Amino acid sequence: MNPSSLFQQSPRLWVLLACCALGLQGAMAQTFKMPCVVEGVIAALEDQKIPSEKIDVEIQTMGKNIFLKTNGSKFYQVTASSLTTEDFVGKNLNSAKQLGAQRKHQLTGFMSEIRIERDTVTLYAFNDIVYRGKNVRLQFQGPCTLPTP
Repeated sequence: MNPSSLFQQSPRLWVLLACCALGLQGAMAQTFKMPCVVEGVIAALEDQKIPSEKIDVEIQTMGKNIFLKTNGSKFYQVTASSLTTEDFVGKNLNSAKQLGAQRKHQLTGFMSEIRIERDTVTLYAFNDIVYRGKNVRLQFQGPCTLPTP
């Protein structure tokens, strides 16, 4: 059996191997991209729905830090990492069940978080934003499709 057919039969295996590869890459900083279809909501505004959209998630590691980014329309642009800097406090959310990171802006207190469940390959994310003059939390989630090797 060739590796390509093994990945097609077991997407969960692909995620596991990709996550292992991320850990082994160390400082090489290769970027993995994964398409997702997400739908958002702003709970503080009477559960206002944000139209669903196809986005891409970028996953990258450098040393012991993980960097995650969602690319979509303005509502679905989120960045999170475990790196702590002068402006942000980062947190690594990796576990046996998920791959993820969270960051908090030190001055504004705004937070962002991106998590991907390993078993279901489902994206969960939030981003604190200013919407119509109010500080609110935009949450979104949806299934992702693993890239074919």
